[in-house]
Amino acid sequence: MKFYDLDNALLEAIEKGDSPVRVGISLDFSGTGFFETVFERDIIEASFFGLQESAGGTTARGEVVLDNTYGTYACGGRGAGQEVRISFSLGEGLPWFQRFVLYVDDNGFQDIQGPGRRRVLRLGLRDRSALLRKTENSRDWTQPAVFTYTVICDKTQPEKSLVHLIAKRAGIEAADIDCATIPITLPYVKLTKNIWTELSELAKTYRAHLECAPEKPLVFTHSPYQTETENVDESSYTFSGEHIFYLRETARAEQYRNTVRLKINIPVALERQEIWRYDDPPVLYDTDLIPVYPFRATALRDIQMQVSEAQYRIKDNGTERPVLYADLIDTQEKATERLDYTDGPFAYSAYDVTTHYDKALVTLTADADGDLHRAVIYGRPIILDLNRSCFLRDTEAIAQYGTAALNVSGSYFSENMVGGVPLYEDWTARELAERLQERREFTVKTHRALFHGRVGAKVAIETKAETVRGTINAFSLRYKRDAAFVAAFRITEGN
Repeated sequence: MKFYDLDNALLEAIEKGDSPVRVGISLDFSGTGFFETVFERDIIEASFFGLQESAGGTTARGEVVLDNTYGTYACGGRGAGQEVRISFSLGEGLPWFQRFVLYVDDNGFQDIQGPGRRRVLRLGLRDRSALLRKTENSRDWTQPAVFTYTVICDKTQPEKSLVHLIAKRAGIEAADIDCATIPITLPYVKLTKNIWTELSELAKTYRAHLECAPEKPLVFTHSPYQTETENVDESSYTFSGEHIFYLRETARAEQYRNTVRLKINIPVALERQEIWRYDDPPVLYDTDLIPVYPFRATALRDIQMQVSEAQYRIKDNGTERPVLYADLIDTQEKATERLDYTDGPFAYSAYDVTTHYDKALVTLTADADGDLHRAVIYGRPIILDLNRSCFLRDTEAIAQYGTAALNVSGSYFSENMVGGVPLYEDWTARELAERLQERREFTVKTHRALFHGRVGAKVAIETKAETVRGTINAFSLRYKRDAAFVAAFRITEGN
């Protein structure tokens, strides 16, 4: 990943380093979609931060303080959720670059009055991820969304793309998503968490970059499992000694691991087979020990008196397993053909296989006394394979340092083959390879106007002693009306 693309004139001005940084702020004060530009002279300070979350996503936030001496921006504490657009430029006559699209936090427009005539407006800002975290609060999660036979991400078929399907629940349409193509199939997904958490877990499993970026409301890219090729070794920027006024090196020993244990539950799609069989007592057995279910008018069974739940189950090596989801289910006519009985005759007076995806609603009737030998339903089931695990370790590292284990669990893993092994094994191997590296972390501060820097970008740090390559995992951009601009980056060593 690289820094955002800038106009050549801006890049030249950044390289020269002799032009002051300018900040442009536009707000939708009224909430009507009409944006008003704040007077540049009123911007006392503005700070913006980006961070790679451990959960998988990348988030941004900010804080703006405006001079409000004359009550120009008096808004009575309202404004929570209003959109704010942040742009940067240099000197005079150069184009503006829109860097952030943020939203006012729950504190709204904070009109603060101090001693004398001092009066400021403070805005706490969050990116769209904060809204996505709250999107599901008003939904009825007693009926969570279920998606089957989807691919992870594919912009050409958003109706079967999991990223698109999850984002759509937050009102983000396909045109609003910049994504890579990850054709790995998941047979079954059930959403139980908020939109941002689900997308973050998906990004963590597929090592993708997830961000609510300025160019698109949602970005899901740069995965090692995507079909698109990328130049992953290209650095966006080299920090040299003449540009750095602060450099800190930290050993991240707590990140080191030489053993990785992954334990997951994986939904597995099976061939079409029997998914329900009637077996309620009382039951008799014939001479061949085959069960027989007597239906008599003197003692009606529950399945005769009311609509009963036919919970889908399969038998796996003698063990009964619940079915998460089933499709290609017998029609009522086909299920009736499968009925095996003596006397009766028997039939289904109710047969509903569409209301629920893990059970049918059925009622059996018999015109006269009879014995039921078999009532079954066939379908294509998806079951949960519990406690699937993968264990990898580096014996040489263990001999040298002792066992340093990482126990991992997660969701959205697949049995699909990647490089000749199941994806979850490939993921474990990548995690171990990353953890074995004794990485350092560097904090770099510069007065250079690197407002186009971003989390996930590759950079280099060049000092007299060495040249280090790494990836940005956090940044801050600090503007003050009466002080020099400061851009700070936290960089993890490694390609």
